[in-house]
Amino acid sequence: MEYGLTDEQRALDDAVAGVLAAHAHPRTPYDEPEAPAVDVALWDRLRDLGVLGLAVPEEHDGAGAGPVELALVCERLGHAVAPVPVLGQVVAAEAIRLAGDDALAKELLPELASGARRAGIVPAGPGVDPAPDLVSSRDGQTVSGRVPLALDAVGADLLVLPATDGDWYVVEVGPGVTISPQPTLDRTRPAAVVVLEEAPARRLGAPGSGARIGRRAVALLRALEAAEAVGIAAWALEQTRAYAGSREQFGLPIGTFQAVKHRLADMLVAVENARSASYGAAWALAADPASDAAVAVAMAQAVATEAAVQVTADAVQLHGGIGVTWENDLHLRLRRAKTLQLLHGSPSWHREQVAAVLLDG
Repeated sequence: MEYGLTDEQRALDDAVAGVLAAHAHPRTPYDEPEAPAVDVALWDRLRDLGVLGLAVPEEHDGAGAGPVELALVCERLGHAVAPVPVLGQVVAAEAIRLAGDDALAKELLPELASGARRAGIVPAGPGVDPAPDLVSSRDGQTVSGRVPLALDAVGADLLVLPATDGDWYVVEVGPGVTISPQPTLDRTRPAAVVVLEEAPARRLGAPGSGARIGRRAVALLRALEAAEAVGIAAWALEQTRAYAGSREQFGLPIGTFQAVKHRLADMLVAVENARSASYGAAWALAADPASDAAVAVAMAQAVATEAAVQVTADAVQLHGGIGVTWENDLHLRLRRAKTLQLLHGSPSWHREQVAAVLLDG
């Protein structure tokens, strides 16, 4: 089977790339520590472009697109290391859609699509360590406990999270919810510890449906993280290739030296392998809306996050001394790459999951 992007998907990719090239400022969280955690101006531009509601059904004011389109957007967001909480927004919207609760979807999805409300997501499932420890009340109307790591929770209006009863809940930030920002390696994506004390909550779907919702939502989250990793690796390769063509040593561009050529070739292979794995995971999720595409997503996570870390590390080395300076943007990508690699299990852990599925199957 030959896979290629449609004209509409290419147009989306070009539009998002143009907005990010002109308006993304990933250095702001580093140069201005007191600045807002989210680039509001960029967030508004992405909202106007329809990114926030890209996968929201049309009947709820979205575009009705799917995982492939989201992956294209997230690859561009990783390329720019954009300080906007798109990942939490779109995955939270997907979890709410999966619940099959028409009233809840009608209330929340249009607001998420328009950016009127912002949502955070709690990483969960195998590979997440430490795991969230949240207990729902017997009637499922409150949730209490502690979340050691929540994505895009700083400044969020809603949180989508799992409880120990196996179900997923949506919690409005307010009484009973304490969000404490935590310093991390990657300042462009603020993390937070969340403590809930009998916080009012609404169960997503019927009791017992949490496993289905969680598997699909977490699979989408991991696939989009892999897409971000591809964007990071691609940016590092582009910058290094340009630098190798302009930096001279012994009277010649360093890109003419065989050792540098071979390193650049290895970086290119890593990027293309990662992109293929990322597209494969997104396509698998799109092809079967009921599947968690476990093998494809695990492969994408392993290959893409490993490539992002390795390619950015190689880029730092090939840049020489300038590669380790604060003024060079390589460290921004390396920080995001390493964070993505650690968020949902190491590449070796994901390869073990693939092996287990294939051997058991």
